[in-house]
Formats: sequence, C-alpha cells, structure tokens
Amino acid sequence: MSSGAPLTANGTGEELPQPGAFRFRMGSRADLPRCLELLPEGFKAPARVPLRLIESWERLLAGDARIFSIIEDVDLAHPSNITGFGLSVFVTDDFFSKFCRAPKPYLSAIFYERLLAGDHVVLTSEELRQANSMAGLNVLVLHFGLRNDNLSDPRTAQVLTVGSASFFFFHSGYRIKAIVNEVFGPQHAHYMELGGFRLMHDFHRESPGDFDTLPSEQHPYLFMLRKEWVEPGVVHPLSQMFHASAARLHFSQFERSVLEGALLIESDKEIAERLGTSLDTVKKTWRNIYLRASRSLPNLMPNNGPAPNGSRGQEKRRHVLEYVRTHLEELRPAIVPLSRAR
Repeated sequence: MSSGAPLTANGTGEELPQPGAFRFRMGSRADLPRCLELLPEGFKAPARVPLRLIESWERLLAGDARIFSIIEDVDLAHPSNITGFGLSVFVTDDFFSKFCRAPKPYLSAIFYERLLAGDHVVLTSEELRQANSMAGLNVLVLHFGLRNDNLSDPRTAQVLTVGSASFFFFHSGYRIKAIVNEVFGPQHAHYMELGGFRLMHDFHRESPGDFDTLPSEQHPYLFMLRKEWVEPGVVHPLSQMFHASAARLHFSQFERSVLEGALLIESDKEIAERLGTSLDTVKKTWRNIYLRASRSLPNLMPNNGPAPNGSRGQEKRRHVLEYVRTHLEELRPAIVPLSRAR
C-alpha cells in the first residue's frame, strides 16, 4: 500500500533529480563547432593547433581511420543536445612507437602538430584494412569531452555509461594492439584505473615544476592498455576489443555503412541522406546483404516462405542485425580471403 510520499533512493522523501535520457550516434561535420566547446580545460596546445582544430577534424573525418561519436540528450534540440563526444584515431606504428620511447604530456597536441605538418601519422584506408587483418591496430584517444566533466554528478554518471557503451560499440571488432589515452585531473585518472587501464605516466609527479601553476584538475595522466594485458574471453567488455574474431560475411564498405546505421536506429531514408545516395540504392543494398548472409550462413535467416506486406524483408533484417550486433567484426575493414572473394 502506498503512503503517497515520493519514492526516493535515500528514503528522505526529497525529490531526486530528473534522470536524463541519453543516446549515442555517429558524429558529423555539423557537430564539430559544439564539440570544440566541450574540450577539457586540461587540453593544452601551441596556438596554431586550436586555431586549426576544426580543420584537423575535418581532415580526419574525410578518411576511415578515425572514430567520432556523439552522446546526446534526447530532451534537447541540436546542437544543445550534444553533451559529450569522443574522437579516436588509428595511428601508424611509427608514430606510436616513437611516442612510447619518449613519452611527453599533451599527446593530442603532439599528434595535431604532426598532422598539420603533413607527417604520416594516421593510417590510410588501405593500411587500416591491412593492419586490421594482420598485425593489429594502435588506437589514440584524442578527446573525450563532456558538457559537465564533474564525474560525481549523477547526470554525468549517466553520460559516462552511454559513453562507455559508445566506445565499445565503435571500437569492438577491430584487432587492436594497444589503446593510449591521456586524461586530466585525478578524478578522471581514477575513473580510467577503475576501467582497467594502466597508468603509465603521472606527469605532475614526474616533473612537478612544469605543472605547479596549473590546478590539479588540469594535470595530465597518460594511460595505456595493451592486448597482452587482457585475457581473451574474460568477463570484461575490453576483452572483445583486443581479441576480435575474423569476419565471415565480408560485407563491402557501403554495406557495412548501411548496417552500422541500422544498428544505430537510422531509417533507410536517414542512411541514404548520410551516405549521399538514393533510397532505392539503400534498399538494393539490403537485398545484397541478405544474399551475402544467406550464402555464408544459410541457417541465419529461417526460410518460412513469403510473408504479407513485406514483413519477410523485415524478418531478414532482424536476423542479420542481431547477428552483426554480436559480431561487430563484420563492420570492420579487412582483407577478403581469396577463397571468399567474389
């Protein structure tokens, strides 16, 4: 029997803050100005880097070796709904190994300076495909920006939960060798350690004179996680990023883009607009996806005969998407074995 008092977590009868409603999606160029506002205060760079940051981001978005995700508040309209964003890149072995031999603070700024100088620091599409099929990939997390970076705030905690889901969705399925991530302030460093990352450098502790003029929330900490540190199959989401299976269906790049959009609840019309193509092309792509899936996994989509009102196509889509959702390697670029090439 209810007493009429509001239910609360602390039993005091006080109203709790309204929980937020957040989701993640792929980022686009239209999001970049808002993301610029969400950069952490600890991010330091020479003057020319911030001035050309959107230009640098646009260059990265024009290639394939980057992951750009947005966390949005569904109660608000764009661009005010952007409450967090993540940007990571697949860097060359040369850039990664040289940095690891002589690590310095402000890794993102170092990366941008090299990028703006025209150095080869980001994998090309072909290099990404090759590395993901063989030796594996090095991931540099450039930014994880939050509208409110106080991690003890209940709404920020919700955003972090969605951010973690976003990170796993967009990175899982790649053959990752190492992830390197620099964060600012002891609160964020503690969050990284709880997530399983290893602290490699506390730059303030190593060189206190270089950072004593900065508030502690801006002190840089360098974290890393390597494949050999994560056991395959352990009950931890990070395992699936470092021990990805080989793809079996070998979708084309366009087919992978359609599937990824569908998994993110984009309609066919929205997928067509994002990819700059026609709705008919997307529908034809779905037919090719079903054909490819049925050839490689004939029992994936049960054949129950024709269905009214086109529901058979929706049933095929449901089975394919459920499979890909748990086999995200099917969304990642890879070399198609000669025996499977068509």
